[in-house]
This record gives sequence, structure tokens and C-alpha cells, in this order.
Amino acid sequence: MSNITIKNNEAISVSVKQSGYNKSTVIKQPVENQIDIRGLKGGGDKNYVHTQSSPSASWTASHNLGKKPAVVVVDSAEDVVYGDIRYIDDNTVTLTFSGAFSGKAYFN
Repeated sequence: MSNITIKNNEAISVSVKQSGYNKSTVIKQPVENQIDIRGLKGGGDKNYVHTQSSPSASWTASHNLGKKPAVVVVDSAEDVVYGDIRYIDDNTVTLTFSGAFSGKAYFN
């Protein structure tokens, strides 16, 4: 990684080269600890949405993110639901709740 020094009120130009994708961005003054990365592909963290169509009190989700992600669960009305989260491994989670319902689990 390179170190970049930016003087006060100096505009900078950043070129990003990614396999099959090129983007140049000019960041205008003033530069106050901000970098414009809009338009970059693949630059963010991985995420996964598990949809539980049939009501169940126990959900198993294979997210394949290769990590133990944060999990937020919502029911079909989009209300947050709390339960027990068990990481089986870096790609699989079992979610257990006090009652059966359908909804979504968001992993990131």
C-alpha cells in the first residue's frame, strides 16, 4: 500500500484499476479525510440475505461468506426478531427462536 500526503485545500485524482474495470475520480477541495469510492465494484464487504419462506423456529443458513458475520433477523412484517445464533463454521449458521415464523436473516 502506498502512503499519500495531501496538502490543505489540494484536489487529488485517484485512479483505480481492477480486473476488467477502470475508474478515475477527482476529489474536489476541501479534502477532509474523505475518499469518493462510488462506482467501484467489489470494494465492499461481502453480505448475504437468507429468506425463510416456511415458518420455522429453527433456521439453518449457508451464507458462504467465509467468516462469522453479524446477523440481523426480521419477520415477514419487517420487525426485528431476537434469537439464539450458533456459528456451525465460517459458512453456516443455525438460528433458533422461541416460536415459528418466516422472514429474512441479513448477514454481513
